[in-house]
Amino acid sequence: MKEKLDFVRLPLALIAIFFVGNLILGATGTSYDIAKRLFSMVILQTHIALLWAPVGRRYRGYSIGAAIASIVLVIFVSQILIWGATIFSYLAGIHTYFNDPVAITGGSAEEVSFGAAMVARAAGLVANCILGVILSAIGWAMGGLIPVTKET
Repeated sequence: MKEKLDFVRLPLALIAIFFVGNLILGATGTSYDIAKRLFSMVILQTHIALLWAPVGRRYRGYSIGAAIASIVLVIFVSQILIWGATIFSYLAGIHTYFNDPVAITGGSAEEVSFGAAMVARAAGLVANCILGVILSAIGWAMGGLIPVTKET
């Protein structure tokens, strides 16, 4: 497990940067639409799944299972951050991108109860991990396209 944690340090750092970016833009009053164009954590998860799995295959010799496990670890951490920030936002009574109705429902601006938000976030955690499995398998399959480095 330590080896996988070492391998995913860069993706986890990117997740942390995007998380903090969301917090900063939210605190400055930037619109949700603009913030998501800059710091969408779900889009970042998609890119990581498609790109980091083939890197694991080519440069770490990961099997498809090991590559998927690495990516799902990153996505799980990202989703837990989103879930935790949603809980904090509701309990603190502050409006953030994490309790924004559009972020939770995917389109409706109608207020969402705490319970409904937690159910939606739990579903998002499961759905994004499943999507991560699929995308990282696709990425791993494309890993053969990465050229082998020459040893000198």
